[in-house]
Amino acid sequence: MSIRRPSARPRARSAPPRAAGVRIEHGALRVGDREVPLLCGAVHYWRTPRASWEAALAETHRLGLPIVETYVPWQVHERAPGDHDFGAHDPQKDLGAFLDLAHAQGLLAFVRPGPHINSEMTWFGLPERIVYDPAMQARSPRQNPVVLGFPPRMFPVPSYASEAFHREAGRWLDAVGEVVGPRMWPHGNVVLLQVDNEATYWFRDAAYDQDYHPDALAQWKAWLERRYETIEACAHAHRTAYATWEDAKAPERFDAERADQLARHMDWAVFREALIEGALVRFRDRMAASGMKGVPTVHNLPLGEQGAPVSTPALESVVDIVGLDFYHARREHRTIKRRSLYLAGTSRTPFAPEMGVGAPPWFTPLTHDDSLFCAMVCAAYGLRGMSLYMAVDRDRWYGAPIDAEGNPRIESGAWRAFLHALTRTGFHRLERKAPVGLVVPREYARLSRATHLLGVFSPLTLEAVGGSPVDACREDTLGFAGPIQVLWWKMLARFAEALTHAGIPYVYVDGDLPAERLASFQVLITPSYEFVDGPRWRALCGLAATGTTIVYGPAMPNLDGSMQPGLFEVPRHGERVFIDTLDDAVDVVTELARRLALPTPFAARPSPVETAAHENVDGTQVLFVIHPGTEPVEAEIDLPCAMTFEDAATGEHVSGERTLRLTMAPLQCRMLIVVRSAGERGTAAGLGGVS
Repeated sequence: MSIRRPSARPRARSAPPRAAGVRIEHGALRVGDREVPLLCGAVHYWRTPRASWEAALAETHRLGLPIVETYVPWQVHERAPGDHDFGAHDPQKDLGAFLDLAHAQGLLAFVRPGPHINSEMTWFGLPERIVYDPAMQARSPRQNPVVLGFPPRMFPVPSYASEAFHREAGRWLDAVGEVVGPRMWPHGNVVLLQVDNEATYWFRDAAYDQDYHPDALAQWKAWLERRYETIEACAHAHRTAYATWEDAKAPERFDAERADQLARHMDWAVFREALIEGALVRFRDRMAASGMKGVPTVHNLPLGEQGAPVSTPALESVVDIVGLDFYHARREHRTIKRRSLYLAGTSRTPFAPEMGVGAPPWFTPLTHDDSLFCAMVCAAYGLRGMSLYMAVDRDRWYGAPIDAEGNPRIESGAWRAFLHALTRTGFHRLERKAPVGLVVPREYARLSRATHLLGVFSPLTLEAVGGSPVDACREDTLGFAGPIQVLWWKMLARFAEALTHAGIPYVYVDGDLPAERLASFQVLITPSYEFVDGPRWRALCGLAATGTTIVYGPAMPNLDGSMQPGLFEVPRHGERVFIDTLDDAVDVVTELARRLALPTPFAARPSPVETAAHENVDGTQVLFVIHPGTEPVEAEIDLPCAMTFEDAATGEHVSGERTLRLTMAPLQCRMLIVVRSAGERGTAAGLGGVS
């Protein structure tokens, strides 16, 4: 039997594109002279029978997905250290042939080479030898390996600081680069790359769980030296006597009893974020050195991102797109909405690298209706692109719209209608206008992580299973007027509910965002307590001076992020509020709406029906109507003028003069495309699609 040789290079193209280069533009990819929506579908070549590749890719394209996405699993391709099979021995592993076949079918490619991929694989796609090498293992405070209890098998996780791990990961990325590098646009079809995967300490992310690997502790001391410059300054900040940098030990548990003992713990929280960022920089640079460069890069965060030890704006200095993964049942509407609004308000390009279509068998069961509802609601609240994970079924998965042989399932029709509607409306170019930003103060989130009580059941874990990042935090005051570590989240939640009740569009914005990204908001609402990140507060005051209304409270800060006393400017024209109940937040929002004439577009009745309008310069183009309730309702939606809409799912036309009446099933989201509007210039015929 002959052995099929791997495809080393893509087949030659007769004519190069008129404009080389790939960049992000207007919420999409600009690939040469084409504008391509960020709509992808996951097809795992090593899991899909090779005889089915052609059918699976063709059906993915017919679904309305211009980009195929695949992981590249290290453990599958490694035969021995430094020896990788990309089809020379097993044609099923011929990544080059898979990419070339996708190219021949007109599909672009989004490649995710890890080194960590998860992908429901044993050892998360890493070779067994890597996870069981003591030199690479993350360490607990007692220097024990950190073990992840995750199906299908528990295993010790690597350290993102380990030099041994980075050496091995670099050799792996070099091997992938030999196959993928020659296929980068414009020579091939690879237009998007992911750097690692869900870099949150392998879901063992509690503040004092890890990483105490010797290489991490060396980085900790170097980080402190860069931050403070002298050991005396560090000792002063930590309220501790240090003679040398070796004395500046990393905290191994939360032992602060008052504010002046918090600085060391807050430093540890910031350092753990920086450790992840530094690791991603190394992976990104090694990918580029291996030939995987010249296209936008992505990183994805898992469920529970508000409890994770990462800063989304900081990660955006490492990669071009920071996205969130979405796996939610319809009953989780509130969580889907909050996470989408955070992405819409914080990310430069709101994108879901994993929009769950189906699930692994160890997840909470998810139906087709759950997956489609989640995707539509994410789009309603501001997502501009998504990758369906999975588009094609495979082992350890169920529920994809295409089976493992490449045959469309009956559910694929609904996905096709939705995806084609996104494309023909040029949805990535539309805007959901939100005049209000709810600021997520990163310093308070760090305090929440530090004061979490459940060890390995971290804030990320609890948030991912339906809680909040402040659940199970200790509630002592640490000498403040109240337990800041839980109060900040409750204040934001009350304002979110009040704004929803009033019908005023809003988003969540990360407190680490630079001021210029916040300048477009009419109102910024931020919790503030006795301590605050100084640069963030100064940025808010600067915005207040230029006309932004800053709502803050309940306290004016008097301590900086290192718990050092200071004088803080009162935001000009700001409004200090005390929010103890939902009624308090409703009163503030009502007054803001009256005084600032905040818009309430397409107001809907009865509660809990909501709307989300997306527009361009010609006016409203797409209206989503969302009913998260469990009983059917007859919804009434206020219209600015006589309008006719087409339901993207059914093709039905619905109209109204000043009121649109819709029958809404329980847990339903409807995407309505504007066909005619008496008061606006936009028509269905004029809606922009892909150029």
